[in-house]
Amino acid sequence: MSIRIFKMDDMEWWAGESLEVCIAEGRRQCGADCCPDNPNEQRELSDEEMRRLTFIDEDDSRRTFAEELARRIEAGETFPQPFAAEDW
Repeated sequence: MSIRIFKMDDMEWWAGESLEVCIAEGRRQCGADCCPDNPNEQRELSDEEMRRLTFIDEDDSRRTFAEELARRIEAGETFPQPFAAEDW
């Protein structure tokens, strides 16, 4: 199983095997209006983005998206799942 990170919109990222399974799970969790199809925004993150983007958890620990994904896979978490969201 190859888990990747997908940008869903300007504020949310999901982890899963494909964009399609992430969208389907998002809609299952919060309704048909969630994760509207938008090919201009929804896409897989590049390796460079995975190394550049920063994940900050509840205790202000910081990791790259790549490090956080590796941590979740190692912990045996189930995918697809919400990965990160930006608070404004």
